[in-house]
Amino acid sequence: MRILIAYDGSPSADHAVDEVVKRPWPAGTEVRLVTVLEQAAPVPPEIGVELYGPVLEKIRVSQRQAMQEALDKAAAKFTSRSDLKLGVELRDGAVNRSLLDAIKAFGADLVVAGSHGATALERFFLGSVSHALVTHAPCNVEIIKKPHP
Repeated sequence: MRILIAYDGSPSADHAVDEVVKRPWPAGTEVRLVTVLEQAAPVPPEIGVELYGPVLEKIRVSQRQAMQEALDKAAAKFTSRSDLKLGVELRDGAVNRSLLDAIKAFGADLVVAGSHGATALERFFLGSVSHALVTHAPCNVEIIKKPHP
């Protein structure tokens, strides 16, 4: 079995990781933690790429480092699960498209993602990764909701 976890470093994504870690899975199951660093908006030429380019690159490097650290921290939760083969992947690009590409490339049988609990209005303006996964992934998708206290 191949399980892909769509991971964004949020508490809901951490809860999805915890759910996968605690469940029994068939021997030889492969788990892939995938996170996506969204592409930055291009700088308009009138603002001056030569001025803001280096600043934007420093921000991008910092974001990449923070995402890699969050990914590594999530991966550490699997240390007690020697029965699972774990891989991690940090991709660049549009989140929905990058995740769908990763699902296909990995050959996932199941995708697990955390739900942020966005309102209908937030989903309308911001979109929903969960919705994109459920409607477009070529395999089963499980959305994990974090229990309310």
